Amino acid sequence: MVAARILSNFLGLDIDPKERITLREVAGKFAGEKYGEDMGPDALEKVLVTLEQRLDILKPGNRSTESDQLGVTMEEMIKMSGLSKNIFREVYLSWVDIEATYFQLYNRTRHVFSEARRVLQFRRACLDTTQNRASDGNAESNALFEKLGKLMDDSQASCALDFECSCPELDELTKLSRLSGAYGSRLTGAGWGGCTVSLVPEARVNDFIRKIKETYPPYEKLEDDALNEVIFATKPGRGACVFKF
Repeated sequence: MVAARILSNFLGLDIDPKERITLREVAGKFAGEKYGEDMGPDALEKVLVTLEQRLDILKPGNRSTESDQLGVTMEEMIKMSGLSKNIFREVYLSWVDIEATYFQLYNRTRHVFSEARRVLQFRRACLDTTQNRASDGNAESNALFEKLGKLMDDSQASCALDFECSCPELDELTKLSRLSGAYGSRLTGAGWGGCTVSLVPEARVNDFIRKIKETYPPYEKLEDDALNEVIFATKPGRGACVFKF
């Protein structure tokens, strides 16, 4: 939320000193979106692209040491927010304990905006292919899977490097998944451990599972039900929707 405030100040958006504006609200205000309205996925994607090009304001100023450190200190962050120390602490620190030395505003915001853009691109690719009635195994479907896999891989890279919510085990599993025949692979859920999801052609699922079992050490000795508990195949389905009749 601090990054959203700093970005709002830079963009000249009108916000109350004690308002906890979000990055999505920044995008809406920047685009002129009125309260209760939704600009739609195409317009939102364009806004995200524009905002991603203006994120340098979240980097630290000239610093004589640790020049590769993109995080800002607490003092720098308060100054960048344009708020007094008392108001800043009331709005952003009164409800949470902070132990960090550097705050990665630039990297975290870059992840949020780029991830939102990837979701929109993923959605559009699926809709375009559905409208064109691509069938399994033809050139259109193969191109779709490659595009979706690339978006998943980019998402994993951003989770690992910018948001830092991955871990060595997840990084290894996604890498092995790609080597085992997946179009793409990323962590799923909040991260910091947990699960991965991989896009694999149905005809190659069994071979994919076998290769993961053989190459990921914790799975090597698992068989039958024990293996099925840690790696299994599912099919994508429609999300929740409102059905009118």
